[in-house]
Amino acid sequence: MTYARAVDQARPKPGAMDAVPPGLRYRITDVLSLLPTKGEPLEGVAAERLGRLLHEGEPWLGADRELAEIGLWMLEDRHSVELRRQGCVWLTMFPSVATAQRVAAVALEPTTPAPVREQAIWTLGYRQLRAMHPSTQWPAEAVQIADEALIRIAQAATTEGKIGSDQLPQALRHVQDPGLAAVFARAPSLWGEGLECFATPPLARVLFVSLDDIQPQHRIRALRLIAATLGEEALPMLRARAGQASVDERLEMLFLAIGCGGEAHLPALEETLRGMKFADLLRQRARWHLANRWVVPTVRGLKVARATAVMSAAERANRCPQAADDLGALTKFARHPEAYLYAMWAWLVRGANDPVRARELVTAHPESQRLVRDLYLADLARRGRVKQLAAAAQSLAGADFGALQLAIWGRPLAALEVAATARLHTPALVCARALACYRAGRSDLTQRILAEDLPPPEITSDSELGTFPGAHERWLIEHAAGDSQVLAALAAGVDAVVGLAQPAAHDAEPDTPSIEPVTAVVRRLGRGLPGSTVYLAGEFKLLNKDAIAAAVEKAGARLVGGPFPGTDYYVHGDWCLVQTIAQLERQGARRIRPGELEGV
Repeated sequence: MTYARAVDQARPKPGAMDAVPPGLRYRITDVLSLLPTKGEPLEGVAAERLGRLLHEGEPWLGADRELAEIGLWMLEDRHSVELRRQGCVWLTMFPSVATAQRVAAVALEPTTPAPVREQAIWTLGYRQLRAMHPSTQWPAEAVQIADEALIRIAQAATTEGKIGSDQLPQALRHVQDPGLAAVFARAPSLWGEGLECFATPPLARVLFVSLDDIQPQHRIRALRLIAATLGEEALPMLRARAGQASVDERLEMLFLAIGCGGEAHLPALEETLRGMKFADLLRQRARWHLANRWVVPTVRGLKVARATAVMSAAERANRCPQAADDLGALTKFARHPEAYLYAMWAWLVRGANDPVRARELVTAHPESQRLVRDLYLADLARRGRVKQLAAAAQSLAGADFGALQLAIWGRPLAALEVAATARLHTPALVCARALACYRAGRSDLTQRILAEDLPPPEITSDSELGTFPGAHERWLIEHAAGDSQVLAALAAGVDAVVGLAQPAAHDAEPDTPSIEPVTAVVRRLGRGLPGSTVYLAGEFKLLNKDAIAAAVEKAGARLVGGPFPGTDYYVHGDWCLVQTIAQLERQGARRIRPGELEGV
């Protein structure tokens, strides 16, 4: 990538960006054209579009390592605080020696504004992959640079006796360096929040001796870390302290003792359980520890969760399933005391790409449905849980994907019913309708959908929107086959769409008993104007806008004043922004064709 370092402080000029889809290239260029260059505040449209680009582009941006230069440019001292902070966010997707050095310098500089410094600290510690591109991986040298910077900051805080950063303890949970363990050992009471899954034996011994000095909300984590690090060596200390601890801590110590020492420690647990509610459930947990000796599951699972961006893609795929099981193991007996563990579990489930594990997570923690939405809906469809899927698809804003899964797994009428509630005209929605109509015995409607009602393509230029599949979709079909089956099926035609179908489960719930969902598709394809809404999009100079408006009313339709959701049709003026047309078509509006309305 080349950058213009002109006197007017020009924005960065990215190169070909061949490693990212064309639609994303367009958005990067668009956002860069809006970013301030002379220290002005980052706000309004520029801030909103940058935020959406970071969120929605996260799965792809890291594929082009040269795009790191954009983050380095945003991080320059001359920019506003918010733009510099967003520069640190951007660089999280591009771990390398160069980015680690730059972000470390920002984090260590005393004059760095607090919001920028906080984000720099988090970026240095963030070793999780989550939604980032699968090729993302921290090099060992970059990890060392980041660790050294974080340890220096932690040493200064220890000397001062005060942690001046909210992000620092959380960032330090990712660090495996023995130097950090030594810092924690100097002041364990100060660093309770930073203790989680990484420790050395000397630190674990100090933690146990200093357990009373650690804040109560951090002690369960500390106890698990101690036992996972010391193993059998921790047994005498666990047994000695158990009698003096609070009930929750005493139970945790006894469970850890059983996991490390076996059945000899069951009588102490039975004595504690005498007269307690849910004693049988706690006994089940004891049996789990006997069957899984030497395993502290939350610690083992978190060691993977905190390091997924340090691993290769192959290692990550191999380790995420077991780590997800680890974080779910103890929830069979009690909820996790800290909610963040469910988020970590969810990202491991996504790393494992396993619908069954998604179901187990949602069963234990229904609030996690949103993080594993697609996997959860896929599992419900495979098992034929039609009513449950319909409700979940609505609450999770996933009607298009839910409808597609129902169509794939043999419930076409229910699929069309769910599809009718979708807010956006997406490839998944179109594929769901086409497949569902075919499986409902209306292959004629399938043919018409694929010929007349395809989704809009992604915007790739300001000149025109074009037709599906556009450059963006063709690129994905060629370069991301595993993630673009729906796009490929729509582009290939009826046989490919029908090829997605799978047999329904033997115990699946019955399909919707009404053909009204099919009738709704017939009405949409019929393109009737009476009772519909029409928007006149863009500028009208050659076309007679007043005459077209009169024709709309004559046809029994009514005009709307903007590209609102629910608009049925639009008339394309002599000129209109591509973004407006894309918005209309994504919302399901259809362009009025020549001959359908007088004057068009």
